[in-house]
Amino acid sequence: MQDIRLLEVGMTTKIGTDQVQVPEVGREYVRGLDSNSWLLFTEDPAEDRPVVVRIDSIDGDVCHCTVTRKPS
Repeated sequence: MQDIRLLEVGMTTKIGTDQVQVPEVGREYVRGLDSNSWLLFTEDPAEDRPVVVRIDSIDGDVCHCTVTRKPS
């Protein structure tokens, strides 16, 4: 996983399947606050989200992702 502060919308990255709660291709995940875990993204406006990624594919223990949202 790259430093999330350097990621921009449209960039690709990888995260371990062990960091994602129930990884599923096509779903969006948000990085948990102060952790390395990724949680299923919801549209909750109160949710502090440093970056949101969509899982494009899963290859063994790696999720290949695209950044879909990042606060401005």
